[in-house]
Amino acid sequence: MADRLRLTMTCGAYDRAQALIEGTVVPEGIDLEVVVNDDDVDRQRRSARGDFDVAEFFTGTYIADLPHRALGFTAIPIFVKRMFRHSYIYRNRRSGVARPADLNGRRVGVQTWATSAAVWAKGMLEEDHGVDLASIQWVAWQPVRVPGWVAPPWLRMEIAPAGSSQFDLLATGALDAGITTEIWAPGVHPDIDFLIPDYARAERDYFARTRCFPIMHTLIVRTSVLEAHPWVARSLFDAWEASKQRCYEQQRWQRIHMTSMFYRALWEEERALAGDDIYPWGFRATRHEIDRLLDYSHRQGLTARRHQPEELFWPSMLDT
Repeated sequence: MADRLRLTMTCGAYDRAQALIEGTVVPEGIDLEVVVNDDDVDRQRRSARGDFDVAEFFTGTYIADLPHRALGFTAIPIFVKRMFRHSYIYRNRRSGVARPADLNGRRVGVQTWATSAAVWAKGMLEEDHGVDLASIQWVAWQPVRVPGWVAPPWLRMEIAPAGSSQFDLLATGALDAGITTEIWAPGVHPDIDFLIPDYARAERDYFARTRCFPIMHTLIVRTSVLEAHPWVARSLFDAWEASKQRCYEQQRWQRIHMTSMFYRALWEEERALAGDDIYPWGFRATRHEIDRLLDYSHRQGLTARRHQPEELFWPSMLDT
């Protein structure tokens, strides 16, 4: 590693990535050019066409590509974005949908079948609320953009009309419910409400039962780079971990200085529930989360067979 390797990376402007973005944390042996892009869809599109060596990428799409390996990238267990999605499922108040089980047989919108947020939301609805995914008429705004992927025969899915909006169709009642990554409640439209109003309690209950903080985006690295320079995987992993630790240090200061009313109480509640590392990375500590996501993905037809967590990552990362 006498000569530093030049690589490009794209990710969102997250607090946990800030030290990497600013260059106060530098991956060993790598001159890393970071391109910040907060547009998830544009970042995914540019990453899939190979504009970057390292990228924050939709985990659902990466899993759907596992049988095909068409992306030309391999993941390392840095889960750039995690979010609970109980508060991102919305209903039309006039639809007669009052609880999750009422979704059976209805028309439900989704951005795309493979969106990580939707995979977790659908898995939770099926697992915890008895929702029959096969009974629903799904309306998607984008197809699954994975070469070779074929929808399972049980899936009733149509592509929404060109130029239409999921929000507008939900508001007019053309959809009974919708799963999205956008914020449509509270108070955005009089006829749109949360499907799970007490989502904060539901999220805490889900975590207590599963120990899963849902993984949305994963870091992927160009496979040819890893094959030529296997040490890159550990260098990037260590740098992201160091950047996250800088974020934690700042949060410890912010818990009593942030312009907020209840941040300290929330900070302390999270640590009491999940421990000091609330945003865990590495394979061993997160294998159970990856395993659940793979189960959801298989049950939803993203993969024809049930993959194992070890199949997702560059081999040297399995000891992290």
